[in-house]
Amino acid sequence: MDKRTLIAVFVILGVLLIDSVWWSSRTRQKQQQSTETTAQQATPSAPGTTAATGGGPTGGTAATGGAAATGAPTGGQATGSAPAAQVMGAPSIAGETLVATRVADAPIEARRLATKSFQATFSTEGGTITSWVVPDYKNPVTKGPVDLVRPGSRALHVVVSAGQATFDFSRVPFQLADYNASSGMVSFVAEDSSGVSVTKTYRVDPNGLLLDVEVRLSAPAGLGPIRYRIGWGSALPITELYGKPEELRGTALLGEKLVSVDTKGLGKEGLKVEKGNVRWAGDRSKYFVAALVPDSLTVDEVAFLPAADGSASAWLTGAATPGSLVVRHARLYAGALHYDTLTELGSGLDQLVNLGWKWLLPVSTFLLKSLLLLYKWIPNYGVGIILISLLTKVVFYPLTQSSLRTMKIMHRLQPRMTELRAKYKEDPVKMNSSVMALYKEHKVNPLGGCLPMLLQVPVFLALYNVLLYSVELRAAGFMAHVHDLSAPDILFQLGPLPIHLLPILMTGSTFWMQALTPTDPNQKPLMMLMPVMMLFFMYNLPAGVILYWTVNNVLSALQQQWVNIADDRETAARAAT
Repeated sequence: MDKRTLIAVFVILGVLLIDSVWWSSRTRQKQQQSTETTAQQATPSAPGTTAATGGGPTGGTAATGGAAATGAPTGGQATGSAPAAQVMGAPSIAGETLVATRVADAPIEARRLATKSFQATFSTEGGTITSWVVPDYKNPVTKGPVDLVRPGSRALHVVVSAGQATFDFSRVPFQLADYNASSGMVSFVAEDSSGVSVTKTYRVDPNGLLLDVEVRLSAPAGLGPIRYRIGWGSALPITELYGKPEELRGTALLGEKLVSVDTKGLGKEGLKVEKGNVRWAGDRSKYFVAALVPDSLTVDEVAFLPAADGSASAWLTGAATPGSLVVRHARLYAGALHYDTLTELGSGLDQLVNLGWKWLLPVSTFLLKSLLLLYKWIPNYGVGIILISLLTKVVFYPLTQSSLRTMKIMHRLQPRMTELRAKYKEDPVKMNSSVMALYKEHKVNPLGGCLPMLLQVPVFLALYNVLLYSVELRAAGFMAHVHDLSAPDILFQLGPLPIHLLPILMTGSTFWMQALTPTDPNQKPLMMLMPVMMLFFMYNLPAGVILYWTVNNVLSALQQQWVNIADDRETAARAAT
């Protein structure tokens, strides 16, 4: 593979990313508009709102019922009407018949639990989570800290089916059963007039990273077999200026099988069910996740259903015999996809970090750990990327040197090979033997320019994934105007067009590398067009990726320059003798 083919491969890789690049500016504008609209629509609901219609496809009728009374604040805690959720209840499954869930009146109150890792607000409306702030991360869309619950929405829902009836407890008023801020515990309970009961108890884990969730539910034996589902059930917010709705997915780990479902994966029925040993299930965005980790071997089914915005949401599901008391424990991790943190928590949560195909994981993991190690010594990820680029060049220097030398000699021999092909065009056997003799004379292997490059492709792909998806680079500055390596750098704004300096520098380095690369004169115009194409495809990629590519181009150009000088000297010496 010569230099031209290699660059063509890189361009193809860029084409594969066109979806994430081509629409990024439009997505950014739509996301900002969506955020403003959501904030405007998140108005308080009127007291008395209760069970509501399903947010997804239904196979039966939706009903309302059960008034929720308001009450005066107690104990100095925050109280008031619950916000009107975008999800008017948990999504239902085709064939379910939602019935009116009628519970005793209770005031709509809020309680808070906080650690260094999160600040969670709970509501008696549905016994749900109305806010989950991750204080260590900022949201450039809202200009505040990241909140994993969208404005006006709620999370951690429970739906119970008993016989033919389905009870959605997402919006009914729960009683505040217990609350102790110092010990980090809050508990809610609600019982439908038919006898179906749900209790939710939340406890802060001793490490402060997790929330222990206990759900107790029961139904009278006369109603029939019990089925239930428990899930975050609320689409995570898009927390990046260049974020895309397609990044919101339901995901689960069943045994060793990682399942990730987007809107298209739900199918026409708006449902996808996976069976196996459920190690965790949750909803994710590019850099954040809300995942439930059930007790080992207690859950064997996950249902993916649409959230309010249509994105897939993962639910733990199960069944029990009539009249049973069902008790389910799970640990909730809601926060950043930080590799070291997820590895420490175990249960395979580290697989949430998108480090590429399975066969690439050893390389990706090594490169990520190397980058994190460099950061401990030099606390600047931009410098770390430069050093990683330099180190990979050093490691592959012998292979690259051999490849570049082969391509240089092949280019120099091109006129003689053309002569031989013309001379023996009527005798293919003689032509091939003559060409091979020419290769042997100059000690060159035609495959020598291809194989060394192919060996570097896994490293390139692995490092690309590390730089594109590692939350460590999010909001990590480098120098000058580069304040976020996970987003495109913006030097200045020219009307509606943001001017990104790094892609322009990358294009310049590509032109330089092309100018030094031995090329067939007939192919020169095409080769000069390729950097422009790459600029178009890669213009809105994150600054970290572009920084790596630019540094790699510069180092490759310097190495090509060295090879050219050495070959010219060798040619001159040979001509002198």
